[in-house]
Amino acid sequence: MNIAVILAGGTGNRMGIVDKPKQFIDLYGKPIIVHTLETFDNHIEVDYIAIVCLKEWIEDLKIFIRKYEIDKVRWIIEGGKTRQESIYNAIRTLSNECTDDDILVIHD
Repeated sequence: MNIAVILAGGTGNRMGIVDKPKQFIDLYGKPIIVHTLETFDNHIEVDYIAIVCLKEWIEDLKIFIRKYEIDKVRWIIEGGKTRQESIYNAIRTLSNECTDDDILVIHD
């Protein structure tokens, strides 16, 4: 099983955005995160998607997943305070679900 881990826990502070995280900004009519998810959802070698997201934005993310019919999302994981902590949260969560033959691809 090949699992794409999408890190969507950033806040956009360096971009000076205050009202929403950068991954939820519209780009060509869709949130940036949706463009990313569609790419992995359509990839033949990706079996499932895990998304690491800010706790406050998980419900919005679920709405986008339904609206844009992203089918391969199996896990939504709460992000950490840092990128490293978010990756750790994903690996810790998925370690209970994966076998030694599974592959995690972390989208950076």
